[in-house]
Amino acid sequence: MALPRFVVLKSNYNDKYLRYINEDVQVHGFLQFSGEEVVSPYVKYEVEMAKNGKGLVHIRCCYNNKYWVRWSSSHWWIVAGADEPEEDQSKWSCTLFEPVYADDAKTIVRFRHVQLGHNACLWRAAPPHESCLFAGSAQPDKDRCDIYTIIDWESLLILPKHIAFKGDNGNYLSARWIEGYRYLQFGSSDIGDPTVGNEVFTTHDGSVRIKSDHFGKFWRRSPNWIWADSDDTTSNNSDTLFWPIKVDNNIVALRNLGNNNFCKRLTTEGKTSCLNAAVSSISREARLEVCELVISRNIYNVNFRLMDARIYNQNVLTMATGNAINRSQEPNTIDMKLSYTDTRSSTWNTNVSLKLGVKTSFQTGIPLIAEGKVEISAEFSGAYQWGETQSSTTVMETVYKVTVPPMTMVKVSLLATKGSCDVPFSYSQRDTLINGQQTTHHMDDGVYTGMNCFNFKYETKQEKL
Repeated sequence: MALPRFVVLKSNYNDKYLRYINEDVQVHGFLQFSGEEVVSPYVKYEVEMAKNGKGLVHIRCCYNNKYWVRWSSSHWWIVAGADEPEEDQSKWSCTLFEPVYADDAKTIVRFRHVQLGHNACLWRAAPPHESCLFAGSAQPDKDRCDIYTIIDWESLLILPKHIAFKGDNGNYLSARWIEGYRYLQFGSSDIGDPTVGNEVFTTHDGSVRIKSDHFGKFWRRSPNWIWADSDDTTSNNSDTLFWPIKVDNNIVALRNLGNNNFCKRLTTEGKTSCLNAAVSSISREARLEVCELVISRNIYNVNFRLMDARIYNQNVLTMATGNAINRSQEPNTIDMKLSYTDTRSSTWNTNVSLKLGVKTSFQTGIPLIAEGKVEISAEFSGAYQWGETQSSTTVMETVYKVTVPPMTMVKVSLLATKGSCDVPFSYSQRDTLINGQQTTHHMDDGVYTGMNCFNFKYETKQEKL
C-alpha cells in the first residue's frame, strides 16, 4: 500500500506531531516532534514518489514547500530546506527517503535517509534541538523513537468557524424546542434565520464540537437524537464529538463519535426531519450542505515569510532576438530595438481550512523573483477568490546599443530566467457575519505561488558577411 499523498506524522514515543519550526529561532526550519494540533499548517507534509521507481520518496513540508534534507554536509539533522528534490545518492543533499513499515497494516513507519542509510529519529537532545528529527543510526531505536503513525491529511476536514447546514429537503438545520428538549430540525428556509447558525470548534485530533448560536449550547447525542443542550467545554465526552467527512465540494457527512453513526435527517417517534445519529453509511439524508455564514471577508496585514521562500523550476529562455548588419568598411554602432512578452502569474492559497466561495477583498504585496531571491514589489488590492490564479501579459520593448565591426552581422539575443516561487504568509481575516457581527482572526496558513522572469541579459554572436 502506498503512502497517502499528504500526511501528518505522529511520534509513537511522545505522541506529538512532527512540526516545522517556523519561529525565528536558532532551529528555524528544523522538524520537531512538538505539535499539539493535527490541523496545524506546520504539520502537513506531501509525499512525492522518486523518479527511480524503487519505492523511495521525497517528503515536502507544505508550510514552506521545501524538501526534507540534511542540514549540511557535516550534520545529520533533517530539516525542511531543499528547494528541489535531489536523487543523486552520492550527494549529502540527496532528498531520498525509504519508507520502512513497522506493522502489517502499514500505518506505522520508519523513514530511512537513503544517502546515510540511517533512520530519521526523534532525538533526545538538549534544547533547542530537543525532539528534533535526526538521522542518527541504521539500527532501530530501542525506545521506538524512530517510528511514527501515519495520518492521512485528506481524511481531515477543517470546517469554517461559522456555518449552517442544509439538508436534502432543502431546509436549513435550525434550533427548535420540541417536547421540552433542544432539538435540531431541518425546518428553516431562510439562511438569515437566527436559529440556523452554529460555531465550530476543532479539537487537537481533528474531530469537532458544534455549538448552536441560538441555544448557546453544544450538540450532544441523546440517545441518538442530536440535541443542542451540552455545557461541557471539554473534549472528553464522545457524544459531543463529530468527525466531518468531505463528500463533495461543499457537502459533508458528520459521524458522531459516541456511536460511530452518521447523522441524518430522520422522521420518527413524532419528530419530523430532526437530526439523528442513525446510519452506518452516508445515505442521501446524511449528506449535509455546508453554508458559511459570512457576507464579506477582508484579508489584510499580509506578512510574507521571505526567509522560508522557495525558488524552483528555473529555466533560461530566449525572450527576443534581432540581427544588426554592417555592410560598410567601418565599425557602426546600432540601436537594436527588441520586443518581448513578459508573463507573470500569482496565486494565493491556504493550506488548512475549507473555503466556500465567500466574497473576499484582498490587500497584499506581490512577491517576485529578482536576482535569484524573492522580494516584495507590486501591490494588489481588490476582489479575490482563494486559489484563483491571476496572470498578466505585457509586451515590453528594450533598446540595446551594439557596435558592429565592418562586414559583419551581430545576432543579439535577450535571455531571461523563468522561475517559480512559493512563499508562506500570515494574514488577518475580518469577517462580517450574516447576523451583523464582525470577527477578526490572525491566520498563518497562507502560501503564495508566483511565476515571473528575471536575470535579463544580452548575448551577442558575430558572423562575417
